[in-house]
Amino acid sequence: MEQFIASLEQARKILGEGIPRILTALSAVDADRSAVLRFREVEGWLDEEIPRLRRRNQMIQETDSLPDWTAGPPGPGSPGAGGLLAFDEKDLATRALADSEGRKLAETLGRTPGRDPYSTPNGYDRIFEQLTDRREDADFTAGFFAVLGPKGAAAALRKLNHYGGESARKHWKTMGEALATAVARRPKTLGPAWEPESLGKASAADLGLLLGHGRFPAGWLTEVVRPHVRKSPGDGVLARWTADLSHFLSALANNPETARALFNDLPREDLRNLFSELNGEVSLYPNEYDPIAFDLEAEFGRMLAAGAGVFEKRSPGPGAVRFAFNAMTTMGNLRTGVDFRNPEGQPMEVAKGARIFMSMLAGAYPAEMIEGANAGDANRTQDSAFEKTAALTAGLHPKFRLSPGDTYRFIKTFADSAERMKPFNAGLGKFSRHLMDAAAAKDQGTGIKHLANTFASLGYVSGMQFAAANEVQGKMDEYDQEMKDRLFFYLGLGVDATGLTLSGLKIVETQLDEFVWYLISKSTTETLDSHKDIDVTRLDKLKETNRLAALGREYWIFHELKRYGFSYTVPPNDPAFSQPPITGKDGNLLPFGKLAKDPKALKNLADWMIRNGSGSGDLNTVGEAATQLDISFGGAKEKVQNTPTPFG
Repeated sequence: MEQFIASLEQARKILGEGIPRILTALSAVDADRSAVLRFREVEGWLDEEIPRLRRRNQMIQETDSLPDWTAGPPGPGSPGAGGLLAFDEKDLATRALADSEGRKLAETLGRTPGRDPYSTPNGYDRIFEQLTDRREDADFTAGFFAVLGPKGAAAALRKLNHYGGESARKHWKTMGEALATAVARRPKTLGPAWEPESLGKASAADLGLLLGHGRFPAGWLTEVVRPHVRKSPGDGVLARWTADLSHFLSALANNPETARALFNDLPREDLRNLFSELNGEVSLYPNEYDPIAFDLEAEFGRMLAAGAGVFEKRSPGPGAVRFAFNAMTTMGNLRTGVDFRNPEGQPMEVAKGARIFMSMLAGAYPAEMIEGANAGDANRTQDSAFEKTAALTAGLHPKFRLSPGDTYRFIKTFADSAERMKPFNAGLGKFSRHLMDAAAAKDQGTGIKHLANTFASLGYVSGMQFAAANEVQGKMDEYDQEMKDRLFFYLGLGVDATGLTLSGLKIVETQLDEFVWYLISKSTTETLDSHKDIDVTRLDKLKETNRLAALGREYWIFHELKRYGFSYTVPPNDPAFSQPPITGKDGNLLPFGKLAKDPKALKNLADWMIRNGSGSGDLNTVGEAATQLDISFGGAKEKVQNTPTPFG
């Protein structure tokens, strides 16, 4: 037995180490990883069975050390000496016993009424506590749901409407996770009632409730949900997509492989019409106002983001990338009122609760968004296409091509507030640093040709972002103030280009990414000459303009150019800039947030930058290089923000 357990433990170790490596290798070549993921089920089975085998082996070893089981009353000495031992079968949790216990608990649940909203916790709570403890036990859960059946399980969940919100949601989650365990590992024990063909007879509302939590086998869940991806009966022209798919949004968000299997191969027009129906449905009925109802608007958005691989730690596979392309070319083109008289319908706004997830999706695919916004490349007049496209910007390798029109319309789906822009800003900020590093590696410290291309590319997407927000919000003064407030929040922390605060603490990575994009996107074409007249009386006014943000951004660019091999002609600790100083005791520049608190220090910073070449025309100086990068960015931004979609 010990040797057998040791062999299983070795197998578990090999799977644990090997599966991630295989998945990483397949991701690197964009290969399908679905077959490998099935080994996760074996890994999970071993995680459950090995502890059981250890307990059983321990029991065997302990039994061998006991005295002979001879008849007679217990005598002195160790317990059981001289007599038979009582044996509790619960210590040996066989599969049959676990199945039987699950069935008994289901029978008890069927006889137990739900709780009155004003009563204390009763037997219903105790039943779900037992299910919680055994929700990963395949035999127990299979027996439990075999007795309940789909109707009984749904009825049990409906009783949770009488519960307080937190308790009800906890029990609902337990039920879903337990069902997922049974379906994945003991489908035959569950019986024919839980087979996809039989579940097709159940109501969509009941099924959506049962499947709202848990990770189910992709093939099984796809068969269950696919019948609900259909058009209502009609003459072909008038037929519309049914909206009862909205009941499964949570299940699809938790199981993105199924969402991809259902939607990836639909024609673009069908997908647009289907998503339009879903968007309209969740906007009208965002939730059912009961304790176990999801926010359907949010679940719609979460399903789209999950399908695109936004929440996966690894690089998205081919299915996720295809899903992302479909979502990004569809959600900005939703239509309402489509019929034979008006086949195109009217534009429809994305449901409010889903918008933040559109921003997450855009932030997860920055290469595609940046390339799609580029108004200076050769494919700017081409339609979106699911194919790799060459980009002139170093380090930019989009997996598909977005047209400027689709890019702009997708940005508009989440451009209605600075808060919803945050995930997109963070994604752009993080990717901007990658692009700058790639460009600098190509320039090799001999110029800024590739860096200038990079800043122009970033300028295009920043301009499109500004134009989208301007069109959607119609009140850019308020939006601009929100952006500046956010920027000054970070500057107030004393955040410098490395992400360190004045206290020496590292800010959260996503905050640094967001900060970087705020610095970049607040760029203007003003040169440092405009900062020569900084004085005490103008500091408050300066904070209300873009000038401080522009100076902060150039400070950051100086830091990055120094990292890329540019040198300072005049060091920042030169005595000419020491009253007040702009460096610390170590001779390095102070964080910009600290400099921004003193107008005289800001003037010294601006003068120091000018002494390092700004305005000289010599691109080999760090100052002029920073100025020209600013101009490259600002020119591209201005071009696109005035005409974001010249070709539709």
